[in-house]
Amino acid sequence: MPQPFGGPLKMLPTLTSRSFCRVLVLTLVLSSAFFMGDNFSAWLSAEQNFYRSAFAANSDHTTDRLLKAVVPGAESFSEKEGEPPVYQAFKNDPATGEQTLIGYAFVTPDFPPEPNGYSGPIDTLIGLGLDGKIVGLKVIYYKESLRYTIGDFFSWGFEEQFVGLDAANRFRVDKEIDGIVKATISAKAAARGIRRSVRAVTEVYIN
Repeated sequence: MPQPFGGPLKMLPTLTSRSFCRVLVLTLVLSSAFFMGDNFSAWLSAEQNFYRSAFAANSDHTTDRLLKAVVPGAESFSEKEGEPPVYQAFKNDPATGEQTLIGYAFVTPDFPPEPNGYSGPIDTLIGLGLDGKIVGLKVIYYKESLRYTIGDFFSWGFEEQFVGLDAANRFRVDKEIDGIVKATISAKAAARGIRRSVRAVTEVYIN
């Protein structure tokens, strides 16, 4: 059977739905940049500033979301104050409006020198009850093997095992604390920073 144009038909490559979406998004972005001109640059700058602000707020350790996560039951917090610096955690009485102190929250960078992990410091936000026991703990910043703010410390419950410990514990990795495969140096550094800060806060505010 004769073929059109003197040769066999050649099938054009087809795009998968995922590839098509990527091409479409790229086309829309480039088109917006062309037609919006300076307005597009202003929009892009605003978006970048928004995400920088969001990250800064998170790494500042002062958001209600993070504080409430490490002091369960707390409804409000004081400004960070005192020596060593802590956030006082309060439960509010809806009938009287009175605030009852139920614990403290603090961050390990406020207790220098902060031990370094394999690639740098590991910042932790800690909640302490009035009995001196850890009631919550969040690793809020670290940088390990190209993964930071999420990664090894979040993947298997490293934080939860500290709950219930107090200043009397030694926080030894592979003893009281389970280590992390291929991250022993960092796990030990995190444990030392937690131990140092818990003991300092306990000495001043609990005992």
